[in-house]
Amino acid sequence: MKKNTFIIGIAAIALAMGSCGSNATEASGADSVAQADSTAATYTIDATSSALGWFGTHSVGTGDHSGTISIIEGSLSLANGNITAGSFVVDMTSIKCTDSLPAEYLTKLHGHLAAEDFFNTAKFPTAKFEITQCEVKADGDNTHFISGNLTLRDSTKNISFPAKVTVADGVTATAKVVINRLDWGINYDKDNMSLAEAAQKKLKNGVVSKDITLNISLTAKK
Repeated sequence: MKKNTFIIGIAAIALAMGSCGSNATEASGADSVAQADSTAATYTIDATSSALGWFGTHSVGTGDHSGTISIIEGSLSLANGNITAGSFVVDMTSIKCTDSLPAEYLTKLHGHLAAEDFFNTAKFPTAKFEITQCEVKADGDNTHFISGNLTLRDSTKNISFPAKVTVADGVTATAKVVINRLDWGINYDKDNMSLAEAAQKKLKNGVVSKDITLNISLTAKK
C-alpha cells in the first residue's frame, strides 16, 4: 500500500491540469529576441521579491499540487512607460513542492522532478524567458500581451500570454501561463496518456497531465 501511495504521489506532482486535452498556450518556434533601444531605461529584477510558482492537479483526482522555482536574475527595459525588452533566468535545481506532505515523500518527489525523465537539472540547471514582443493591450486586470522564448532543458519555444504591468518607482509584472510540457520534450508518462479513461482502472505510473501552470511575479528596480 505504501508503495502504491508513493507511485500515485510521484504522478501527482507531475505538474498537471488535465489528462486528455490541453489548455496550454500555443508554443511555436523561437523568435528574435527584442532589443532595447537607446531611449529605454533598464530595470534590474529583484530576485528576492520576485517569484515563479507552479500549480497542477493529478488527473486521477488526488488533489491540487503547487510549488516554487527560484528566480536568479533578469532585467526589463522600458521606453515611454512600456516594456520593450527583457528576460529572466530561473534556477531549476531549486524546484520544490510546497504541499503538506510527509518529509520523506517531499524528498523523493524533489529528486524525481530533478531526474532525467523530468527536468534533468544536473544537465540543465537553469531555464530562461526572453521577451520577443510586448504590446499594450488592456483585457480585464491585464494591461499587456507578452510574447517570448521560453527555454527548458535544451528546447526553446515561443509563447504568448496576457500580463499585468505596473510602472511606478519600479516595475511589477504578473502573469499566469499554462504550457504543455511535451512541447519542451518533458515526456515522462507520455505513453500512459493514451490510456485515458482506462487508466482509472489500470493505473501503474499514473496518467501524468501535459499542462503546467506557471504563476510569474516580477519586481524590477533601477
